[in-house]
Amino acid sequence: MILPNGMTFENDEAAVGKWSFFGWKDDPAYRSAGGLLKDSEAIPELFFLPQGQPYWIFEGWTKGFLLIHHGGDDPIETYPYEISTVDGKTFLFLFQTDRTDVFLKMDGKQYSKSELGRHDRTDYPFIDDAAVKGSWRSVGFVENAEDFLPGNGETENFLRSMEFCENGELILTYMDEIWRQKWTQGLVINLRLSTSAPYFIKEIDGDEYLFMEWRTGNYVYGNCKPDYYVFKREKKA
Repeated sequence: MILPNGMTFENDEAAVGKWSFFGWKDDPAYRSAGGLLKDSEAIPELFFLPQGQPYWIFEGWTKGFLLIHHGGDDPIETYPYEISTVDGKTFLFLFQTDRTDVFLKMDGKQYSKSELGRHDRTDYPFIDDAAVKGSWRSVGFVENAEDFLPGNGETENFLRSMEFCENGELILTYMDEIWRQKWTQGLVINLRLSTSAPYFIKEIDGDEYLFMEWRTGNYVYGNCKPDYYVFKREKKA
């Protein structure tokens, strides 16, 4: 198998399984399980899937290397790793540009992608919501809903627009791609990721805005608190 960075997959049974974040050091060549800093925004759990399979921001792996895509137009980074046993515990040292993240091996299970992450209930019955029907254009992306300020510089977002149609059909425009999902009163349902993101509508200065929790990879696999996409209602011509 050829990885996205052009490398050929080579197996490493010692890497396969679940790893838990143990600590980090601001040294890109650190090789000790001692003297580590614990407070960090590092990934809490890391899984090496069989045959170098990718998931979330991890674009695959091969013996000695892990591929990570941090998002957007950033290139796929190839970070070297080493595995060592210290006092009966197995550690993985992931060497990055300016730091080393250290993970403790929890098990050697061959996980599948479908087993990973947290997922929401998605089998909600459709309940109509006349207030949300129609088209909404994304105008912001904020950590908290209360952080949004209208007219504070709109940016081109990955998720361009959403159209709430009859009978719970939802049409989303992601850059140049069209995706179809579901909705019901108060929720946007992503069947692909098995998430149900709450939304609410708020009027600001005479315009209607829709706030939706962004429950994607960071929420599913990183156990992170979701940010908010903000949309403005498209007025009919």
